[in-house]
Amino acid sequence: MSQILKAWQEGRGFPDLLVIDGHTHVGAWPHGACFNSVEDAATGAVAAMDANGVDAACVLSGGHLEPGADYTIGNDDLLRLVGMVPDRLIGFAHVNPNDHTENILKELERVERAGLRCIKLLNAYQHGYPGDGPNLMEVYRFAEAHNMLVINHWWTVEELSKISAQFPGVDFIMAHYGSGHDALLKERPNVHANIWTLGSLGFMECAIRSVGPQKLMFGSDAFMNPMSVGIGLVVYADIPDEHKRMILGENMARLLDKVGALPGALKGICRM
Repeated sequence: MSQILKAWQEGRGFPDLLVIDGHTHVGAWPHGACFNSVEDAATGAVAAMDANGVDAACVLSGGHLEPGADYTIGNDDLLRLVGMVPDRLIGFAHVNPNDHTENILKELERVERAGLRCIKLLNAYQHGYPGDGPNLMEVYRFAEAHNMLVINHWWTVEELSKISAQFPGVDFIMAHYGSGHDALLKERPNVHANIWTLGSLGFMECAIRSVGPQKLMFGSDAFMNPMSVGIGLVVYADIPDEHKRMILGENMARLLDKVGALPGALKGICRM
């Protein structure tokens, strides 16, 4: 029996194992608010991580994502939140690609100076702005110049093929794994996938066989969803514990460390 699964079922969490939730949200969303305040988010996020044996979470700034909203306010909240719990929460800044190019770049410069090393995009929610549109191409250019990690809710295969080739120095993460991207995941060293999806029974095993464990990483879409749901997709999968270790934390840690975003407190428990 998997020792990782056994420990999880016995309520012992993940002894001697690094676990990073690579896909969490805070702030107001069209389908509900995660927390009532930044202070509430700091307390609630840590409580959820502690309850599930999660060492750290990548927090994706989602507040104020709607077209016409001031996304800089969402980034302000994110910076405050990460500052409260710097060893447990890793911030991903957000911009709206429908804004003027100069405003987008100015905001990226601001958050980068403030210490954020990662970017989260949600252009699918913003009038369907294309993933390879001119303003997002400027975002990727900025990310490459400043050694930043980029995650997006979704790219088409054509979009991701284009941008991953044009910006080989940027690691791109799809926030929701889909088997339609398998060929690209295998071909491009800078293309990765978060496994958060309610796939059919056995989809994790199929994903491992198709693209390998080194390209996949755990994420739960918390704090809108229970972290345990995302964890369950990994720990109950019929795959070796070595693969579970990689997906639960080591793959994400490697990418975060590459851009200087991995908290120092986590490096001691990570093999990478």
